[in-house]
Amino acid sequence: MMAAETTAKSSTMRLGMCEVCAAKEARYACPKCEVKTCSLPCVQIHKKELSCDGQRDRTKFVPLSEMTAREFMSDYCFLEECTRYAENRKSDQCKRFTHDQRNLPVAQHRMQTAAKKRNIQLRLQLANFSRHKENTTYLNWKLGRFYWRVEWLFANIPIEANSGDVARFVDARCDEQVVLSDLILKYIDLQQETARDHRKLLANHQTAGIGQLSFWLRAEGVRRSSTRCYPLEAAKTLADNLSGKTIVEFPTIFVTYEPKPPGGHEAVDSGEELEEEPPESKPGKSVKASSIAEDLDEPHDVYHELAAAFAGDDVSEPEDDEEFEALYREHVEL
Repeated sequence: MMAAETTAKSSTMRLGMCEVCAAKEARYACPKCEVKTCSLPCVQIHKKELSCDGQRDRTKFVPLSEMTAREFMSDYCFLEECTRYAENRKSDQCKRFTHDQRNLPVAQHRMQTAAKKRNIQLRLQLANFSRHKENTTYLNWKLGRFYWRVEWLFANIPIEANSGDVARFVDARCDEQVVLSDLILKYIDLQQETARDHRKLLANHQTAGIGQLSFWLRAEGVRRSSTRCYPLEAAKTLADNLSGKTIVEFPTIFVTYEPKPPGGHEAVDSGEELEEEPPESKPGKSVKASSIAEDLDEPHDVYHELAAAFAGDDVSEPEDDEEFEALYREHVEL
């Protein structure tokens, strides 16, 4: 009995004093930050002050000189878990879509074709993307008319009326032949039920009225697209406003009561700054010079082909060197 008590006492003394209260001997060591504590209250205090979750960092660097059988076994189990995770991802149906499918469904192909005729670059995401799942845009093939899903973002919302400075509304299908001011009327005109239901939230926009509102389309396919937007005209139809723009699944339109883009955004004056630009030629390099460079590359390619052919042979002998050079000159002359 005395020996057991002595062993327990020596094990607690090995940890030293509690690093939280410094009044008692430490009994526990945090697996993550290695803080020594004596009781549950001290453990909770250390987790709160250090924002520690108490779980050991399995990827933490440990010098080879300090590694024990415990560290080796932990690393082995960690690699096994990574392997199992990778294998599970292969069998996940959602992960099958890792690249664009060349053959789109008939409905999506028709939508892209119709959008192209309207000078709209419609980009459709893969089936497992949330924006693609939310998209309710419909193309009436018989009438030849789009019914777009439109996401309205009302900017400059008072903080007391909303948790953020933007209020989001979605219309499942908006006729492309309707002017923008008529599409937004249901949120601005107090005679409409939707406007009355959100009167507190949209008070500033409703007070400004349709004539004072400005509309901005979230930019896609341009540099810094996350902070840029296109100005739209309220008197034009939705189709005219989307013409010449890039749309990812469906348009997102900001609505402000100020004649400037919403906070944190800037206007795109033109489509000059596309993401995919052709490589610029260096100054002073003409077309003739580039064609000469291509001609000079041809013997170089022939040389590599001959080198690959002789890769398995020993070409250190003089006779072989002469044969190799003769074949090379013959290909170059051809």
